[in-house]
Amino acid sequence: MAAHKNFFLTLSLLFLCFWAMAQNDFPSQPSPPRLVNDFTQTLKPAEIQQLERKLVAYNDSTSTQVSIVLLRSVGAYDIGDYAFQLGDRWGIGRSDVDNGVLILAAIEDRKVFIATGYGMEGSFQMLW
Repeated sequence: MAAHKNFFLTLSLLFLCFWAMAQNDFPSQPSPPRLVNDFTQTLKPAEIQQLERKLVAYNDSTSTQVSIVLLRSVGAYDIGDYAFQLGDRWGIGRSDVDNGVLILAAIEDRKVFIATGYGMEGSFQMLW
């Protein structure tokens, strides 16, 4: 019986360690929240400010929140899965209508993904 307890305890500790490591794979949302988040220093400050102003104006006129995040890498994650998880963690868009859009660029991975909330399906295509 003691062997089963030790196995369960070991398995539980491993799970907690992996869960804690997975939590560190995602950046914390900046405080105060911003719509343009460049964790790679790729964009110039003036470019960030210009994008931020445009996205805030778009949010104000449509209630649709578009957020841009630049990361070095998403690691072992699929970029689409990472984008949806990050959008959920940060609460992008209004939760009552699920109208957030996250544009995620993983610079070193050379990948880009646009994650849209269910409330945006069909309508966001018209913006392009």
